[in-house]
Amino acid sequence: MTITAESFVHVLLFGCPSCTNPISFALATPERNPEETDARSFALHCDCGWKGAKMGILAKRHWVEFWD
Repeated sequence: MTITAESFVHVLLFGCPSCTNPISFALATPERNPEETDARSFALHCDCGWKGAKMGILAKRHWVEFWD
């Protein structure tokens, strides 16, 4: 197995503050540690028209998957 530069995918699930629908965000990174991603801010937009930014720590769910 060869580890590439971006071997992990972080998937974050947020709730829209306007309509409460789920908003997902996926990020490829060489870091497996979720704390690094939790400290980042993400530009989000919802189908209802809401746009804004949220810190990763505010995600309702956050999981990491190996990406080959």
